[in-house]
Amino acid sequence: MSENPAADASTDTGLTARRLRADVEQVLGEPADTLGEHDNLLDRGMDSIRLMSLVESWRSAGVETDFITLAEEPTVAAWTRMLLDT
Repeated sequence: MSENPAADASTDTGLTARRLRADVEQVLGEPADTLGEHDNLLDRGMDSIRLMSLVESWRSAGVETDFITLAEEPTVAAWTRMLLDT
């Protein structure tokens, strides 16, 4: 178990906070653990193509989400709350 209990939270689909963060870092080309929980991902280079890539990846994992929902609050903290807090 990690030091951050939220990192181990997951949906029934297997999406975890750790995977969510890793997916975001990967599409942005950021090294691991360099994004702040509340960094505005639009300021870090998130664009519509990268965001749609994440939506499709997470939908494939069984998570219900869409572009508009994620674009309204583009932070790792918000996405973790929206996608993993049930």
